[in-house]
Amino acid sequence: MAELKIIGATVIMKKEYKGIPFFIENLIPTVGIIILAGSPKIGKSWFVLQLLLSVCYKRDTFIGHKILKETKALYLSLEDNEARIQERIIKQGFSPSDDNLKFAFSWPANGAEIQNLEDFLKKNPEVKLICIDTKGKFTLGRVEESYQLDYDWMSKLKVLSDKYQVAIILVTHLRKRHADEDPYEQVSGSNGNTGAADTIIMIKRCRNQSKGNISLTSRDFAENEEDIFFDPNSCSWYSMSDNSNSILTEERQQIIDVIKKIGNNCRPSQIAEALNKNPKNISNMLQKMKQYRLVQSGDSYGTYKLSEENNEYCEII
Repeated sequence: MAELKIIGATVIMKKEYKGIPFFIENLIPTVGIIILAGSPKIGKSWFVLQLLLSVCYKRDTFIGHKILKETKALYLSLEDNEARIQERIIKQGFSPSDDNLKFAFSWPANGAEIQNLEDFLKKNPEVKLICIDTKGKFTLGRVEESYQLDYDWMSKLKVLSDKYQVAIILVTHLRKRHADEDPYEQVSGSNGNTGAADTIIMIKRCRNQSKGNISLTSRDFAENEEDIFFDPNSCSWYSMSDNSNSILTEERQQIIDVIKKIGNNCRPSQIAEALNKNPKNISNMLQKMKQYRLVQSGDSYGTYKLSEENNEYCEII
């Protein structure tokens, strides 16, 4: 009979435990399985590439969350290729000067995927963050799905994460939610996947809109929902509080303040006069702000008012 390890409450209370370490505060812990789920083609791969580049190359924040620890990482970009990744890195404004971030564009599956990951970690102990994009590609060949089978597979990945003290991000899809269903049941596969995960991040964004939302639930930090924005020019994600490339710049805040003072249905010329700015420049800025849902068209032609969507987000399509 196997020896059982039992520990008393007083023993636990007398111990000093370290606080939960994070790569990205209240978003990506340094150890554990993280599921990142979202509908197809809403920017999940842009999200994880930006996340990895930010952690590997010394950015201060990512979507408003403080980056606390730098590391080397592996990105299994199983639905992309080298040329596309190069283009995306350039578009997001990064210029890697070393190989802190490594890429793989194919990976042996059919039951060998986790063992191959362990073989890589044995040879590359400095890599502490792994992103698998997508879980479906990584597990190609698995034909049976059930709560127990999914939980067992995720548990093997969890053992690997604990053994080598790494964080593993699994990118997957969301399915359409039924009215009476828990939002986290949208995650593709059985509940065995979400049950075994340490952290779940769900991204939602309506088609052709910049504003999105992330829902966070974790064993390591409080459940939360946050608004985020997708910039179609740099194909990067931001929050209102980002200092690196803020959606809510000082100039845009000035325009919002003028609209609040004058009242809704402001014309660009009114705002320009109040700020002593060129009306054409103000009109261009208002168009950009409209993309980010900071303002919207007013009740009469050519006017603007504050967006009614600032505290709302769309369900996935």
